[in-house]
Amino acid sequence: MKRRMMMIGLLVIVLCAIFIVYKTFPRSIDVTLTGVKYQLLAAGERTGTEPAIVIIKGKLYTKLNGKRTFKGEVNIVGEHIPVPLDQRKLEIPFSNEGWGSISYPYFIYGERGAVVGTEIYQSHLIFANRDFSQVSFLIADHVQGQKGENSQTIWNAENGYMLSVPATTREKALAISNKLMLDYLKTYGPLQ
Repeated sequence: MKRRMMMIGLLVIVLCAIFIVYKTFPRSIDVTLTGVKYQLLAAGERTGTEPAIVIIKGKLYTKLNGKRTFKGEVNIVGEHIPVPLDQRKLEIPFSNEGWGSISYPYFIYGERGAVVGTEIYQSHLIFANRDFSQVSFLIADHVQGQKGENSQTIWNAENGYMLSVPATTREKALAISNKLMLDYLKTYGPLQ
């Protein structure tokens, strides 16, 4: 009887260890998705959509409590990012509501190669499902600050853009955004 209890206890420990490793083992993400960039305007004012391609490469780390962190690169084809190519690696922690902020901290080098300053380029908000097969972005406008000030990132529903992948129409893109942003939109209601 004692031996049987030890075997059951050992089995439970092994199963718990396997579960922890499975849950927290980094998952490789390597996707290229085609989608739609669209604007959220009043029903009578809707503008057309633009096709968009998103390339995401990196690793997704998940803690036991469910917190996710993505480390890698997120590229929207054709988008200009004023950050040196060698400093575009991202670390995106996702909130409980499912969003993450795409921010690029980078160094500014002087003539002799010494660091003369640092900057942070705030890009977009990203919403993604567990395997990054569906992704939605709040595409931010960058407004230049006054003399001596950095630009700031602005997004609002009246003039902001969304990008959702994979989608071929605005309706499909909107459905993906509403699904991924469900917790984020609880106080605002679904996007239209």
